Amino acid sequence: MRREPTGLDPALPPAFEAFCVLNRDSYLDYARAHLPPQQAHRLVCGVLGELAVGWCDIVSNLNPSGKAWTVLRARVRAAVPVPGVLDSCPAQQYDALVLHCRLGYSSTAAACVMGLDASKVRYLVLSATPARRHAVRHLAPRPETLRAA
Repeated sequence: MRREPTGLDPALPPAFEAFCVLNRDSYLDYARAHLPPQQAHRLVCGVLGELAVGWCDIVSNLNPSGKAWTVLRARVRAAVPVPGVLDSCPAQQYDALVLHCRLGYSSTAAACVMGLDASKVRYLVLSATPARRHAVRHLAPRPETLRAA
């Protein structure tokens, strides 16, 4: 007599699990540059869940890392508006500055997580105004928002 499996946990595609291992910490770093740790963790969990649901769409894109990064960026920006002098900064330049200047990522590491070439990240960082570079180095997570009970 055949026995039914006891767990109903869905199996995630190995490629998605590998993607998570490669990107989860970078996603958390970026979110924590803008949000308190618990709120950043919840946001990244939500983003990874969203990416898991749309995984076929992500991997069928010409630039899966770039497409996934766009989802993360959109969720972070929805949670916290870009501050002051950085509000007119182009999105890719802002992200490159946060990863490279604020978080200390190499151009290669930032490019990998953003789905760009390292030369593009170097250009984005070097072409930024000194005011933008200074402002991004002083980003601080916003206080956690209170929830209505």
